[in-house]
Amino acid sequence: MIDRAASADPLVRSLLAQHPKVRRVEEGTSTGIEFQQGSWLREVLAGNSLADLRGLVELMDNNPIVCADSLAVPSPAATLAMVALGPLASASLIADVPTIVTNVAADDEVAAYLATAGWDEGAILHHEPVDLGSVVAATIMVPIQTPEDLDEIDALYAERFGRSFFVQRDEESEWDPQLVRGTPRAVYRIRIAPENPISLLTIRVLADTNGKAGATQLVHAMNVMAGYEESLGVAG
Repeated sequence: MIDRAASADPLVRSLLAQHPKVRRVEEGTSTGIEFQQGSWLREVLAGNSLADLRGLVELMDNNPIVCADSLAVPSPAATLAMVALGPLASASLIADVPTIVTNVAADDEVAAYLATAGWDEGAILHHEPVDLGSVVAATIMVPIQTPEDLDEIDALYAERFGRSFFVQRDEESEWDPQLVRGTPRAVYRIRIAPENPISLLTIRVLADTNGKAGATQLVHAMNVMAGYEESLGVAG
């Protein structure tokens, strides 16, 4: 059990109060989650790009996470970038600097998190301030090394996210913020303009800052650190 959990974010505290493995919830000083298991003090950090252990949980090895005192998860813009580019970076398929257009401001944190997946060259960031309420959106354009079989791209994303509760592919629905508003999930879709040797991939991503791009992601990370079911306390 988690004996105590605290956050400065009232939405995070609301999720923690409903969590079946958290005994007591307090107001804290961190916008992430400070939690205690017996005498073990642990923390999930929100968007700290300097943390030794940081990344998108779906792209990380669980073993270091469950042993960690501290884990940082990405900010909203970096979360969208990691969903879109993390699988490509991990497979060393990115051929040149990607361009990321988001409705929220992004900074060097995006590059710091992409580096955790193996891409060290950063990204070109553009901010188009469209008001989508709590939803953040990104369109990412990235040149990639053209694989021998284009189905390898689909397989790469399916390997990373195919069993994920929190990141799902949607190629059929009308692309609208309602796909994620009020949910714990991010959705993405992919388009490819194939050429040899370099193809252009366009990935669109949506997430709610109260969900995968915010509070839910923090609780998800806490669950993994504590060895619980990943969706415990946030499923729905």
